[in-house]
Amino acid sequence: MRLFVALEPNSKVVANLTELVRRLGPVAPVRWVHPRNVHLPLKYIGETPKKDIDAIIQALSSVQVSSPLNVPLAGLGFFPTSGRPRVFWVSAENTSVLRQLATGVDAVLQPLGVVPDVRPFQPHLTLGRIIDGHPLEDMRTAVEELPSREFGVISPDRFGLYGSTVTADGPEYSKLAEFPIAVPVASGTQFTKSPTAGRL
Repeated sequence: MRLFVALEPNSKVVANLTELVRRLGPVAPVRWVHPRNVHLPLKYIGETPKKDIDAIIQALSSVQVSSPLNVPLAGLGFFPTSGRPRVFWVSAENTSVLRQLATGVDAVLQPLGVVPDVRPFQPHLTLGRIIDGHPLEDMRTAVEELPSREFGVISPDRFGLYGSTVTADGPEYSKLAEFPIAVPVASGTQFTKSPTAGRL
Protein backbone atom coordinates (compact mmCIF):
# COMPACT_ATOMS: atom_id res chain seq x y z
CA MET A 1 0.00 0.00 0.00
CA ARG A 2 1.20 3.50 -0.83
CA LEU A 3 1.02 5.86 2.13
CA PHE A 4 0.93 9.62 2.47
CA VAL A 5 0.26 12.21 5.18
CA ALA A 6 -2.16 15.06 4.46
CA LEU A 7 -4.68 17.65 5.62
CA GLU A 8 -8.33 17.64 4.55
CA PRO A 9 -10.13 20.84 3.45
CA ASN A 10 -13.29 21.94 5.22
CA SER A 11 -16.76 21.97 3.63
CA LYS A 12 -16.56 25.64 2.64
CA VAL A 13 -13.31 25.07 0.76
CA VAL A 14 -14.80 21.99 -0.91
CA ALA A 15 -17.79 24.07 -2.03
CA ASN A 16 -15.50 26.76 -3.46
CA LEU A 17 -13.44 24.19 -5.34
CA THR A 18 -16.60 22.53 -6.65
CA GLU A 19 -17.67 25.88 -8.07
CA LEU A 20 -14.22 26.37 -9.62
CA VAL A 21 -14.40 22.99 -11.36
CA ARG A 22 -17.91 23.83 -12.58
CA ARG A 23 -16.65 27.06 -14.15
CA LEU A 24 -13.52 25.63 -15.74
CA GLY A 25 -14.78 22.15 -16.62
CA PRO A 26 -16.25 22.97 -20.05
CA VAL A 27 -13.01 24.53 -21.34
CA ALA A 28 -10.27 22.79 -19.33
CA PRO A 29 -8.57 19.63 -20.69
CA VAL A 30 -8.16 18.29 -17.17
CA ARG A 31 -8.83 14.97 -15.46
CA TRP A 32 -10.33 16.45 -12.32
CA VAL A 33 -9.89 15.19 -8.79
CA HIS A 34 -13.29 15.20 -7.16
CA PRO A 35 -13.32 18.19 -4.76
CA ARG A 36 -14.34 15.91 -1.87
CA ASN A 37 -11.08 13.98 -2.36
CA VAL A 38 -8.73 16.95 -2.65
CA HIS A 39 -6.12 17.13 0.12
CA LEU A 40 -3.07 19.17 1.13
CA PRO A 41 -0.15 16.71 1.20
CA LEU A 42 2.40 16.97 4.00
CA LYS A 43 4.50 13.92 3.14
CA TYR A 44 4.51 11.17 0.52
CA ILE A 45 5.78 8.00 2.17
CA GLY A 46 5.37 5.62 -0.75
CA GLU A 47 4.96 1.87 -0.98
CA THR A 48 4.91 0.43 2.54
CA PRO A 49 4.48 -3.13 3.87
CA LYS A 50 1.45 -3.51 6.14
CA LYS A 51 3.70 -4.71 8.95
CA ASP A 52 5.31 -1.25 9.11
CA ILE A 53 2.11 0.78 9.38
CA ASP A 54 1.76 0.54 13.17
CA ALA A 55 5.28 1.95 13.64
CA ILE A 56 4.46 4.85 11.31
CA ILE A 57 1.25 5.58 13.24
CA GLN A 58 3.16 5.53 16.50
CA ALA A 59 5.78 7.92 15.12
CA LEU A 60 3.23 10.36 13.70
CA SER A 61 1.34 10.44 17.01
CA SER A 62 4.29 12.32 18.54
CA VAL A 63 4.16 15.26 16.10
CA GLN A 64 3.06 18.55 17.66
CA VAL A 65 3.03 22.19 16.61
CA SER A 66 3.17 25.35 18.68
CA SER A 67 -0.17 26.91 17.75
CA PRO A 68 -3.39 26.24 15.80
CA LEU A 69 -3.13 25.87 12.07
CA ASN A 70 -4.71 28.37 9.67
CA VAL A 71 -3.77 28.07 5.99
CA PRO A 72 -5.27 30.46 3.41
CA LEU A 73 -5.81 29.06 -0.07
CA ALA A 74 -5.32 31.56 -2.87
CA GLY A 75 -3.92 31.39 -6.38
CA LEU A 76 -3.86 28.82 -9.16
CA GLY A 77 -0.93 27.35 -11.01
CA PHE A 78 0.65 24.46 -12.88
CA PHE A 79 3.35 21.88 -12.13
CA PRO A 80 6.11 21.73 -13.16
CA THR A 81 5.80 25.00 -15.15
CA SER A 82 3.03 26.91 -16.90
CA GLY A 83 4.83 26.29 -20.22
CA ARG A 84 4.83 22.50 -19.81
CA PRO A 85 1.98 21.82 -17.40
CA ARG A 86 1.09 18.39 -16.07
CA VAL A 87 -0.83 19.24 -12.91
CA PHE A 88 -3.30 22.05 -12.10
CA TRP A 89 -3.29 23.14 -8.46
CA VAL A 90 -4.46 25.63 -5.84
CA SER A 91 -1.71 27.32 -3.87
CA ALA A 92 -1.71 27.14 -0.06
CA GLU A 93 0.07 29.79 2.00
CA ASN A 94 3.32 28.41 3.38
CA THR A 95 2.74 29.52 6.96
CA SER A 96 5.28 28.94 9.72
CA VAL A 97 2.99 26.51 11.57
CA LEU A 98 2.31 24.53 8.40
CA ARG A 99 6.06 24.27 7.76
CA GLN A 100 6.53 23.21 11.37
CA LEU A 101 3.97 20.45 10.91
CA ALA A 102 5.50 19.19 7.65
CA THR A 103 9.01 19.31 9.13
CA GLY A 104 7.83 17.43 12.20
CA VAL A 105 6.25 14.70 10.10
CA ASP A 106 9.47 14.37 8.09
CA ALA A 107 11.60 14.21 11.25
CA VAL A 108 9.68 11.44 13.04
CA LEU A 109 9.54 9.25 9.92
CA GLN A 110 13.23 9.47 9.06
CA PRO A 111 14.33 6.96 11.79
CA LEU A 112 11.92 4.46 10.20
CA GLY A 113 13.80 4.65 6.90
CA VAL A 114 11.50 7.12 5.15
CA VAL A 115 13.70 9.35 3.00
CA PRO A 116 13.39 13.02 4.05
CA ASP A 117 12.33 15.63 1.53
CA VAL A 118 15.20 17.65 0.05
CA ARG A 119 13.10 20.05 -2.01
CA PRO A 120 11.55 23.09 -0.32
CA PHE A 121 8.05 22.46 0.98
CA GLN A 122 5.50 23.88 -1.48
CA PRO A 123 2.00 23.41 -0.07
CA HIS A 124 -0.80 22.98 -2.58
CA LEU A 125 -3.98 21.08 -3.41
CA THR A 126 -3.96 19.17 -6.69
CA LEU A 127 -7.16 19.84 -8.64
CA GLY A 128 -6.46 17.68 -11.67
CA ARG A 129 -4.02 16.45 -14.28
CA ILE A 130 -3.66 18.01 -17.71
CA ILE A 131 -4.64 15.81 -20.65
CA ASP A 132 -1.70 15.69 -23.07
CA GLY A 133 -2.03 17.21 -26.50
CA HIS A 134 -4.92 19.56 -25.77
CA PRO A 135 -4.63 23.36 -26.06
CA LEU A 136 -4.92 25.40 -22.87
CA GLU A 137 -5.76 28.82 -24.30
CA ASP A 138 -9.46 28.68 -23.40
CA MET A 139 -8.66 27.40 -19.92
CA ARG A 140 -6.12 30.16 -19.30
CA THR A 141 -8.67 32.76 -20.44
CA ALA A 142 -11.31 31.30 -18.12
CA VAL A 143 -8.86 31.40 -15.20
CA GLU A 144 -8.11 35.07 -15.91
CA GLU A 145 -11.84 35.82 -15.89
CA LEU A 146 -12.54 34.18 -12.52
CA PRO A 147 -14.17 36.61 -10.06
CA SER A 148 -11.76 35.47 -7.35
CA ARG A 149 -8.78 33.17 -6.83
CA GLU A 150 -9.31 32.92 -3.09
CA PHE A 151 -10.84 29.64 -1.95
CA GLY A 152 -11.05 29.91 1.83
CA VAL A 153 -8.91 28.91 4.79
CA ILE A 154 -8.03 25.44 6.05
CA SER A 155 -8.08 25.39 9.87
CA PRO A 156 -7.88 21.69 10.72
CA ASP A 157 -7.53 20.33 14.23
CA ARG A 158 -5.96 17.10 12.98
CA PHE A 159 -3.96 15.56 10.15
CA GLY A 160 -4.24 12.10 8.66
CA LEU A 161 -2.31 9.09 7.43
CA TYR A 162 -3.80 7.75 4.19
CA GLY A 163 -3.39 4.64 2.13
CA SER A 164 -3.75 4.52 -1.65
CA THR A 165 -4.53 1.42 -3.66
CA VAL A 166 -4.88 1.26 -7.44
CA THR A 167 -8.22 0.10 -8.83
CA ALA A 168 -9.74 -0.05 -12.30
CA ASP A 169 -11.47 3.25 -11.56
CA GLY A 170 -8.30 4.95 -10.32
CA PRO A 171 -6.58 5.21 -6.94
CA GLU A 172 -8.74 4.57 -3.88
CA TYR A 173 -7.81 6.45 -0.71
CA SER A 174 -8.53 5.28 2.84
CA LYS A 175 -7.80 7.12 6.07
CA LEU A 176 -5.75 4.82 8.29
CA ALA A 177 -5.28 7.11 11.29
CA GLU A 178 -5.64 10.73 12.36
CA PHE A 179 -3.65 12.84 14.79
CA PRO A 180 -4.43 16.01 16.77
CA ILE A 181 -2.80 19.33 15.83
CA ALA A 182 -1.51 21.73 18.52
CA VAL A 183 -2.92 19.54 21.29
CA PRO A 184 -0.67 17.76 23.81
CA VAL A 185 -0.73 14.05 23.11
CA ALA A 186 -1.73 11.97 26.13
CA SER A 187 -0.60 8.38 26.46
CA GLY A 188 -3.22 5.99 25.17
CA THR A 189 -5.08 8.65 23.16
CA GLN A 190 -2.48 9.43 20.55
CA PHE A 191 -4.52 8.59 17.50
CA THR A 192 -7.82 7.26 16.29
CA LYS A 193 -8.17 4.79 13.49
CA SER A 194 -10.81 5.45 10.88
CA PRO A 195 -12.37 3.20 8.24
CA THR A 196 -13.26 6.23 6.15
CA ALA A 197 -12.43 5.68 2.49
CA GLY A 198 -12.64 7.90 -0.57
CA ARG A 199 -12.08 7.54 -4.26
CA LEU A 200 -9.80 9.76 -6.35
